[in-house]
Amino acid sequence: MVPVSHKALLLLGLLRRGPMTGYDLNRIVRSHGPLYADLKKANIYHLLDRLAQQGHLSITVESGAPGPRGERLIYEMTASGREVLFRLLREAITAFEPSDTGLASAVVFLSELDQDEALRLLQLRRDVVRDRRTRAAEELSGLSQPLSRLAGDHQLALIDAELAWVTEAIALIKPGGWRRHPACPPHDEAAG
Repeated sequence: MVPVSHKALLLLGLLRRGPMTGYDLNRIVRSHGPLYADLKKANIYHLLDRLAQQGHLSITVESGAPGPRGERLIYEMTASGREVLFRLLREAITAFEPSDTGLASAVVFLSELDQDEALRLLQLRRDVVRDRRTRAAEELSGLSQPLSRLAGDHQLALIDAELAWVTEAIALIKPGGWRRHPACPPHDEAAG
């Protein structure tokens, strides 16, 4: 059995309210803006099919729907799906796994660049993170439900932590804390 992800946790959590179509689920996910930005329409349908194959959802076909197929699929959580929902919920709340965006690997090799370029790239990252924080705060400001607001606050706290880190990294490199590893030639020498 393939492991179930946090994206599946979201879909199962939404289906706890009752049966829905993939279209309904996609509409709800899109209405929450940046909270669920990594869950795209194709992911939703793929996960629904996988959850159904694993016995966590049942599917009812309803005919007479608009569209080329003339039918729509209604997804409903099974008893197995409820068990998986609560297991995933407990695991997600009590686990801490920092996400790996590749930044940690890039930082290890930052000394391959000259100081000015490294500084410029970090400043660019800071600007990107600031812009993302502004957009997220605007998008999340409309959340009124306490638990949705809590999820939004968590996302903002993660962005704030990244902003604090990149600001500190810029300060470290600016005043001369920059040291190229002696075993590493400058990037243009290595290429030539």
